[in-house]
Amino acid sequence: MRCLKVPKSRGEEVRKKLLDADILDNRYRIGHEDGHLLIPIKKKIPEGSVDYKFVDRELVEREMEIGDYRNIVDIPERLRDELPASYDIIGDIVVLKIPDTLHRYRREIGNAIIESQKKVITVLEDKGVTGDFRVRDVEHIAGTPKTNTIYREHGMELEVDIADTYFSPRLATERWRVMQRTGDGETVLDMFAGVGPYSILIARNVKIEKVHGIDINPVAVKLLEKNAVRNGVSHLVEAHLGDARDIAPRIDADRVIMNLPHSSFEFLRYALESIRGQGVIHYYEILSSDEIEHRARSLVDDIYKFGYKAEVEEQRVVRTYSASEVHTVYDIMLYV
Repeated sequence: MRCLKVPKSRGEEVRKKLLDADILDNRYRIGHEDGHLLIPIKKKIPEGSVDYKFVDRELVEREMEIGDYRNIVDIPERLRDELPASYDIIGDIVVLKIPDTLHRYRREIGNAIIESQKKVITVLEDKGVTGDFRVRDVEHIAGTPKTNTIYREHGMELEVDIADTYFSPRLATERWRVMQRTGDGETVLDMFAGVGPYSILIARNVKIEKVHGIDINPVAVKLLEKNAVRNGVSHLVEAHLGDARDIAPRIDADRVIMNLPHSSFEFLRYALESIRGQGVIHYYEILSSDEIEHRARSLVDDIYKFGYKAEVEEQRVVRTYSASEVHTVYDIMLYV
């Protein structure tokens, strides 16, 4: 997350100025470090225009915080410790997984969440990701019965249909990180674009040549196109409906985003074919923690077998995926 590192004595003054200028990112809590405040910002500020240092830090997302619903929900006391400790807020919709032991109380849980989150009007139960398009199987359990909403992140607005497209608010920091690494004049290929969170964030904030967003889900592509118009970047974002294996080799890209972590490797060859010379691939995969270092080396070897030279410039854990697995990204520099 991009932040301004400000002395605590000046923190409130700077926070108010950023808020008035619509630069403060209220989706994150202000951090603390070495007697300074880490104030999250949602727009680029020219270097030298402020007296404080820009830093990248992981901050707590406000939308992931639990309100008081666990204190007010009407369930047996013996089950209270099993209540979900986190959930996703996407626009005015909450999506959460409910353990089997609490399934009979799911409506009580949903109503308590609505009571504790003033901006939430709908609660959906997440029953897992299914189907060829890898979308969430959701069931309405409280509030207004709907799955379509408007989600805001880093100054952009995205229309999302939670039942027909996959979207995660938990990648906001990672999307910002990739955007910051994108250079002016680049052509970007987003191989699994969904409704456009990577594509549109980059188009809004970087002087790119073009972003090509591919998705096999026609609902996602339609929303990608609508979101490009909504955010004023339709001239920079080109949506493609179809299989990335067919479309990617026809696009000349400087940077490729491969956020399909369960099966990215099946598409690696086609991402390589889209980069004719030197370029960067942001490659995502779900791994166990003890596989991360070995996977970096094996990726370089695999890419060499396809006829390219590669170097892993950075590897990092994006988020915890399960008790034993992590969502990992490798920033890979390619050379012919």
